[in-house]
Amino acid sequence: MNRIECIAYFAKDSKYLCDIGCDHAYALVKAIKEYDVLGGIAADIASGPIQNAKKTIEQYHLEDKIKTIVSDGFNSISKDSFDSAILSGMGGILITSILSNAIDKIRNKNLIIEANCDGWKVREFLFSNDFQIIKEEAIYDQGKYYEIMLAVPGKKKYDSYDITFGPILRRKLSQTFVKYYLDKINLFETILPKIINPSQKEEKREEIKEIRSILMGKNMEKYFINQTKNYYKTFFIDEKRRPTIFVSPGGGYQYTSPRESEPVVEAFQKRGYHVVVINYRETKEDQYPLPGIYLTTAIKEVCMDKRVGERIGLGFSAGGHCLLEACLHHEKYNFSSVLDLLILGYPVITSDALYAHQGSFQNLLKEKSSNVEFLEYLSLEKEVNKQNALDLFLWGTITDESVSVMNSLKLLEAYHAVGANAEYHMFPLGGHGLSVADSTSSDGNKEKEIPYISRWVDFACAWLDLKLKK
Repeated sequence: MNRIECIAYFAKDSKYLCDIGCDHAYALVKAIKEYDVLGGIAADIASGPIQNAKKTIEQYHLEDKIKTIVSDGFNSISKDSFDSAILSGMGGILITSILSNAIDKIRNKNLIIEANCDGWKVREFLFSNDFQIIKEEAIYDQGKYYEIMLAVPGKKKYDSYDITFGPILRRKLSQTFVKYYLDKINLFETILPKIINPSQKEEKREEIKEIRSILMGKNMEKYFINQTKNYYKTFFIDEKRRPTIFVSPGGGYQYTSPRESEPVVEAFQKRGYHVVVINYRETKEDQYPLPGIYLTTAIKEVCMDKRVGERIGLGFSAGGHCLLEACLHHEKYNFSSVLDLLILGYPVITSDALYAHQGSFQNLLKEKSSNVEFLEYLSLEKEVNKQNALDLFLWGTITDESVSVMNSLKLLEAYHAVGANAEYHMFPLGGHGLSVADSTSSDGNKEKEIPYISRWVDFACAWLDLKLKK
């Protein structure tokens, strides 16, 4: 099936079809001749394409069924003269502009769209204006790649990957779609060594990683938080209601560690848990309390999903501080009773000068990092009470060279003082940032692959079994 055939096929349930930017009107003619469309309008902003369209229409003897008109988008077209529209052979930005200028005319119409570039712009527009995409096809025609979509009125929740890759295309994973994106990965990997800027290089690596995840068919969704660059990814195993783990990766309040993200998803999905990873630190310019706001906003949004069962927070390093702070100061975040249980790995806890991870507090507080009142308030061992202390699973290593084990011990002491419940595993070896301590999280660093410590996941799951009475 070539591009024209696919566009015409997508119009098969239409009665009267309007072809904007019609050129030779081939798709409109084919839709009438082969798919029982009753008639239509061939429209273009220039007279040259209209003359081309007239020749095609005359060739197929369809003068009584197709009207030609010079029109800038839908400007000269009555909204009652069509039930479906074709917009093809243009860039996504131009298509979006045409649709936006005619929003009242297209509101209840079906739209068949093929954007030569920037298809994500079109999808973003459609989703924002209460259209849903019900068909998508990826094809090569004369060596060029095309994505064709059919959108109909209807509201549906879409995520960032649906916008970028297409809600149907990314799940269908046709051979054509896969080939196009494999070629794109190969191109990116050729370009990568030539990129000098470290942040741009990291962005390209992340793009490659996300494309690979899509092509592997991972069941994941990505949503941005409060219209910022911060986002969360959901990894639901299936449609069943299951205990759900919310992961808050570390990164010293400067970034969110990829080693404490998808490797953790893999470890807990194997054991039957839905998992959500929250990147609360993509806007490094933001200071306290914004990271906590992003984190708690994401958790509360996901908790509205019917698949979410018991809710478990899992925080590493500074991500553990962010998560625990939100739980202890739950009034600030409207976060009371959102989580049921808490797991922390080598967390940042105290601002005590003897044991504090100074970088985390500097990155969180910025110019207020020497403010005694803030430091006291964010020294979390001082904020624990019987009412706000969730049942806790805590682990770390006594040899942690970055975040002193005294952080965990101070938290444990605070839990003991108020009679709160905690289980603690202190391992006798291993440095900071071990994540799940196996090859999936080590990035090739053998010092971070420690089977003796990777058992913490099994210990945590046994603890969860006990608490959840599985």
